[in-house]
Amino acid sequence: MKILITTGIFEPEIGGPAEYTPKLAAGLIERGHTVKVLTYSAFAFGGDAKYSFPLERVVRTNKFSNYARFFLVALRNVPNYDIIYSLDWFTAGLPLALAARLAGKKYLLRIGGGYIWEKYLNDGNPPVTLIDFYRQGIYKRYPVMYAVMKFVLQGAERIIFNSDIQRNFYAPQYGLSPERLTTIYNPIPKMLAPVLRGEPQKEIIFAGRMTEKNNIENCLRAFAASNASGALTDFTFTFIGDGFLVEKMKTFAKELGVENKTAFLPSMRQKELYERIKNCRYVILPSWTDISPNTAYECLSLGIPFLLTTENYLSIRSQIPLMIDPRSVEDIAEKMRLLSEENAYKEYCAKLRAIRFNHDWDNVCDEHLKIFNSCL
Repeated sequence: MKILITTGIFEPEIGGPAEYTPKLAAGLIERGHTVKVLTYSAFAFGGDAKYSFPLERVVRTNKFSNYARFFLVALRNVPNYDIIYSLDWFTAGLPLALAARLAGKKYLLRIGGGYIWEKYLNDGNPPVTLIDFYRQGIYKRYPVMYAVMKFVLQGAERIIFNSDIQRNFYAPQYGLSPERLTTIYNPIPKMLAPVLRGEPQKEIIFAGRMTEKNNIENCLRAFAASNASGALTDFTFTFIGDGFLVEKMKTFAKELGVENKTAFLPSMRQKELYERIKNCRYVILPSWTDISPNTAYECLSLGIPFLLTTENYLSIRSQIPLMIDPRSVEDIAEKMRLLSEENAYKEYCAKLRAIRFNHDWDNVCDEHLKIFNSCL
């Protein structure tokens, strides 16, 4: 079959869809299908010819122009494909939904985040978790965006979630028919690159988009507090990623007195990122909500320890021995101090290595094809 996949971000940008899309597309091609990917991009990248599928980038300018140009490109492509699938439900999902409806084509969606909630956070409002955003009725402040999201979701032939928790929560919230909803868990990949972990260094790493959703300010506050208490005086903290908070975070590090213990690096391609993080103490994922963080699964596959937010919907959540409360700087600082102790750190790493979950990219691709075939 011929499959068109759209996404809001793609490599070398960092984020779940940016990493998920090329792997899914490559897996579908290996199974004999034709795939094209349509994405937004900060600018035109060289080297896209390395992919086994055609990749078309819509370079971002201003918001209205982005949507209009993405819609026109989608409208040109949609009639030529059997399956229309978006891994984004607003920036790429809305233009795709409009194009598909005009062309008389069904479309499918994958839901992995909360677009309106992230908008609320990026507007500088008091941070809340994704579920609290809806439970407290905060979404009502964004009636137009909520109506657009409902339009896109209710028009989809099938909606794929990566967690049962979000699927069950969103169904009544957006008036979705349960029979049109399904869950495909994110994979724990097989070893994707030859990464050999050496002696762990006293370096904590955050790798991801530098946005409010990822709670990096509280994380830096916790690091500074732990450093001031004497627990992390010989540790460093490295932030890897792009986003509108980069310069603010550099200034914040100076204000907290830890500018000499922090480093800020741009986004990296996956193999380069694996090499950069392989000997860190751990990767920290402190988000206000991270529904199904691919980074956690990749760290498991690579044998790299990670410290994850309690606000995650992973199917292996009950097996994770230690998590951080994103609401509490004190809790994050306490967990940082705990993992600075060698015995506690070794015990934690052993418990992470004991986690078992058999769901790889082969499973993900096969489950997608089963759903795609049911929509033909």
